[in-house]
Amino acid sequence: MKKLVLLLLPGVMVFCLCTLAAADTQSDPQGGKTFPETEGILQLGKGNFNRALKKHKQLLVHFYTPLTSEGHRVAAAFESAAAELQGSEVKLAVIDVKKEKDLVKKLNVTGQPTIRLYLSGDINNPAPCPVPQSSASILIWLQRRAGSPADLIVDIDQLEATEELTVVGFFKELNHEYVQVFYAAAIDLPDIRFVVMQSDELINKYSVTQDVLLLRKSQRIQAYKMKPETSKEDLIVFISIYQMDPVTEYNGQTASQILGSPVLNHALLFVNKSSDDFQEIFSAFHSTAEAFRMK
Repeated sequence: MKKLVLLLLPGVMVFCLCTLAAADTQSDPQGGKTFPETEGILQLGKGNFNRALKKHKQLLVHFYTPLTSEGHRVAAAFESAAAELQGSEVKLAVIDVKKEKDLVKKLNVTGQPTIRLYLSGDINNPAPCPVPQSSASILIWLQRRAGSPADLIVDIDQLEATEELTVVGFFKELNHEYVQVFYAAAIDLPDIRFVVMQSDELINKYSVTQDVLLLRKSQRIQAYKMKPETSKEDLIVFISIYQMDPVTEYNGQTASQILGSPVLNHALLFVNKSSDDFQEIFSAFHSTAEAFRMK
């Protein structure tokens, strides 16, 4: 499968502004010991990880790599999410992979950044959390795991025009096996809005014959027909490919989306956008990109 990507490489300078704050502590009634805590996030290591695992029913852990832009972005999302989750069953924690190499190896953590949700003290079967784009991504992922990952819309007016992609599932019977595949994909894609509809009005408006429809600004982007053999992974690949334009400029905002997509092969175009023949080159590249989508 190919994805075509327009890659432009202007000079980039990155600056990081870091602040240091004294860590608070959280008492542990079971052992009388305390957990160091900063901005509502537990600071865990080899000495206290197991105790934290036993104490918290849901422990969402960010395995953090210092001095990386991606690590700082996820850390910022974690701080905001921690404030929203105060008083809930979910506790957020961070482990510095540079300092805690033995623990990271024991937990078999590979790849960065890595986020895992440990449930009911089970150290062996954590749920992998998608790398969040924002704190909202974390909250939506947790909500979708806890209940229905898609909203049931009964009024066509509720399908608001938005710049963002909306994945609409049309299912007459909500207990159909296709719905479970749809919900599973929604959990793994918390940055995308998913809705379920049973309205004939919308089906007629968009001449829907498929089960899944991608909309942006209420305009039809693409449709997908579910089959008995369709897997969650199949649906995620389809959505991820059509979430972006056929040709996507590589920059700080799109890098994680491109590199984190399930498509592994990319065609890269290095081009000067101010050159006289840019439009001609881009047009040819764009036409080829369209032809190779989903191939």
